[in-house]
Amino acid sequence: MVLRRSVAAIMFFSIIFISANRVFSQEVIKGPAEQQAVAEPEIQWLWGEVLSLDAGNNEITVKYLDYENDVEREITIAVDEKTTYENIKSLNELKTGDNASIDYIVGADGRNIAKNIAAEQAESPEEILPSDVMSEEEPQAMPEAEMTPEEEDNP
Repeated sequence: MVLRRSVAAIMFFSIIFISANRVFSQEVIKGPAEQQAVAEPEIQWLWGEVLSLDAGNNEITVKYLDYENDVEREITIAVDEKTTYENIKSLNELKTGDNASIDYIVGADGRNIAKNIAAEQAESPEEILPSDVMSEEEPQAMPEAEMTPEEEDNP
C-alpha cells in the first residue's frame, strides 16, 4: 500500500512538473495552424529628400538620415498598387527635391516596398508670399518709459 501511494505521488508530481515547465517557459509554443501562418513584416519609417524617380520600375531613391548611426544614407523603395499617398495622388506628382515621409516594409526577397508616401512639396520662389519676406523698413525704436521722480533721484 505504501509503495502504491509513493508511485502515485511520484507520477502526480511528475505531471505537475512537466505541465508547469510548459506553462512557465518563455518560449512560445505554436500549434500547426500558427506555424503555417506567415508573419507580416515590420513596418519601417523614414523621412528624406527624393533624389530620383524611376517611373518605369516604379521606384524612388531617397536620401535620409540614419538616426542610429548619425549618417546620411540612400535607399531605393519600390512602389506597388497597394501603396497609399498623402498630399499627392500618384508617384507621377512627386518631384526630385521634394521631402517625403515613407512607411515601408522589407519584402521576403529583400526589396523595400512602400506602404504609404506622404509628400511635402518643395517651395518654389513663386510660392513664397510677400508677407513671408521681411520688410526692408528700419525697425521702429521703442518709446522710452517715463521715469518716476524716485527713479530719477536713484539712477
